[in-house]
Amino acid sequence: MLIGALDFPNVPKAGDAIKNRFLLDWFRQNFKKVDYVDTQKWRKNPFILMKLFFLLLVSRIDNIIVSASNESAYKIIQILAKWNKKGSKVYYFMIGGYTPIKIRKGIFKVEPFKKLDKIVVEADKVKDFYAEVGLYNTYRVYNFKSTKYQADISKPHEGKIKFVFLSRLTELKGIFHILESVRTLNADGLRDAFQVDFYGSFDNGVKERFNNEIETVPNADYKGFLDLKIDSNYDVLASYDAMLFPTMHPTEGFPGIIADAAIAGVPVIAANWNYAKELVEDCGCGFVFPVGDNKALTDWMRFAINNREKLQTMRLNCVSRSAIYRTDNVLTSQLVDELEMKR
Repeated sequence: MLIGALDFPNVPKAGDAIKNRFLLDWFRQNFKKVDYVDTQKWRKNPFILMKLFFLLLVSRIDNIIVSASNESAYKIIQILAKWNKKGSKVYYFMIGGYTPIKIRKGIFKVEPFKKLDKIVVEADKVKDFYAEVGLYNTYRVYNFKSTKYQADISKPHEGKIKFVFLSRLTELKGIFHILESVRTLNADGLRDAFQVDFYGSFDNGVKERFNNEIETVPNADYKGFLDLKIDSNYDVLASYDAMLFPTMHPTEGFPGIIADAAIAGVPVIAANWNYAKELVEDCGCGFVFPVGDNKALTDWMRFAINNREKLQTMRLNCVSRSAIYRTDNVLTSQLVDELEMKR
């Protein structure tokens, strides 16, 4: 049984729901019967938790998979620690990267997590954080993407440098820092040397401000929502020279767009959130800078504008790296055995 946001019957746009749809398909390929509890908007719908309690009481469930964001996962794991009366194996497929930090700060209690059979994390650094709070039942599985797309990087890009932002448009993702950097670079005489395009859905409260600001920046545009479940849209992403990801989000884990960028052969200029160094810099797939440091973001954008040959080398690294993010290479029958799940 998978417990997590699935956002049925809608087309999922949030990263957790997209990932959980992939997980659900994988479980259905490897197990005879798979149930799920869709926790999308569970705070507004009490029947979701009622369904969970009912299934725990009446069903024999071999494997319970919790795949939810930090707060939601903690509440569910607490419930399972008390109500898993039939000996189900329980796995926490971690969404985001903040849970071990909250345990360390005393916000979450560690005891419920000790009862989990495995905590499946998205970066090796997360395993280190869990070890610091005495939890060693971890297993690393990088975030993944279900696509057959192969980027053609045989020809270097020409013309102005094209930057892309592809994520939720919210202040904590750094969208206003990007616009500030664009204005600074324009004032330095580089206006005709680069372009920044934004893709994504808006969080509440930022759309009007964003639209007002972007209207004053001639070389920045909002392009709508880029659905990467459609393989041909990777061609759009692959046309860019570098992705901007100046996130300041405290719960950032392994954003799926980092995998998307690698698949499309696009280097990333990223804020150094908890796991950015491992996922971006160490593998030669981009540059990282201190979180919230707008000057550093501007400097790396300027570097990219003036060093296209370096970006071309990184494009090669990205494509090489992308193999470890493809669903067929991650969600395998062997992984079921490695996690010691009941068949």
